[in-house]
Amino acid sequence: MVYIFHGDNIADSRARFNQFLDNNAKADILRLDQKQIDLNNINNFLNGTSFFSDQKVLALTNPFSISKPIFAKLVEVILKTDTTTCLIQDKILTLAQLKTFPKSQVSLSKLNNTLFQCLNQIKPHNLSSFIPALDLAFRQDMFDLLLYLIKNNLRKQLASYSRFETTPLKTAYLNLIELDFQNKTGQLSTQKEIALQRIMIFLLR
Repeated sequence: MVYIFHGDNIADSRARFNQFLDNNAKADILRLDQKQIDLNNINNFLNGTSFFSDQKVLALTNPFSISKPIFAKLVEVILKTDTTTCLIQDKILTLAQLKTFPKSQVSLSKLNNTLFQCLNQIKPHNLSSFIPALDLAFRQDMFDLLLYLIKNNLRKQLASYSRFETTPLKTAYLNLIELDFQNKTGQLSTQKEIALQRIMIFLLR
């Protein structure tokens, strides 16, 4: 059986993915992200003898992002095996992509529209639009999720193309990491919403 977790609400999708693996903790689990996916390794796992459990789970992160030739071969391997396969993709998959595994069980995690609109306003010199959107997002009482999503947004921009200059973008990202740490450890000396707003003002001004 193939289980697919996908959506633009990455935090919720990963929570469901991890919960699925926790529920199968007694199984022999091979967990790989897109950079670690290797067909020989996977074939050895699927066809080899397990010394830990009679059950196996193949868990792959962002498999739809690997090269098309390797993905095509990966699909063949997965469709031929009886081993439970768990896939997670950090975006909403298209219907065509989902049809790659026609008998799969699919879990979609979508962003709250208010949070999505806030993320959409993270653009250079866009404070006038971002601050109202951020205030609305704060009212959803999902600060941890909002912080995670903004941090992930900046991380992706650092790893690819961004309209922001690299130095302020990196500084804002590192400040968000520090804010997250201080908030979770009770070391934050100011209101968390104000701290987040200040970091984003620095970036978007």
